[in-house]
Amino acid sequence: MTDRIPTITAHSLNRRMQSGQPLVLLDVRSPAEYRAGHIRGALSLPLDELDAAELVQRVGVPGIGNDVPLYLTCQSGVRAQQAAEKLYDAGHRDLMLLQGGTEGWRKEGLPMRGSGSALSLEQQVQIAIGALLILKVVFGFTVHELFFVLGALIGAGLITAGLTRWCGLARLIARMPWNRRRSDADQAAT
Repeated sequence: MTDRIPTITAHSLNRRMQSGQPLVLLDVRSPAEYRAGHIRGALSLPLDELDAAELVQRVGVPGIGNDVPLYLTCQSGVRAQQAAEKLYDAGHRDLMLLQGGTEGWRKEGLPMRGSGSALSLEQQVQIAIGALLILKVVFGFTVHELFFVLGALIGAGLITAGLTRWCGLARLIARMPWNRRRSDADQAAT
């Protein structure tokens, strides 16, 4: 975590929520992950849809991230950190990251909404990469040996993702219908 964006523990955030203090908690996971289980009161705004210029319109709270604190969470904290960096660079200074993300909240036994089980975006990417590698090997033996070379492209993509934290496959999978938002009405009911 970076020093310029503070963190808050799950229990501290829960106490603030219980006290009735005005706060906004933004969950930047995919809609499928959000539907499967999220912190009560958290708003869903996936990282790939986050636009600092449109934040007030999307969240509906004037002064969010400046006059009104904005708390960010994801599954474990990585995507929330990326969202916070993006917002901080755009001038939002009243940001706070939930330590351990939604998974840390769940481990503390704090209240959650939703009860399904969805594969995280990271799990979906891992499954897709594994399937692609198996197909490339099968096609390399049965169709043409050039399919073996395509495995190197997957390796290059993984190296790029590891070095830059940008993964094209993750962005593609995030745009799949099961990872998209159903409607704002569904979110308002949570």
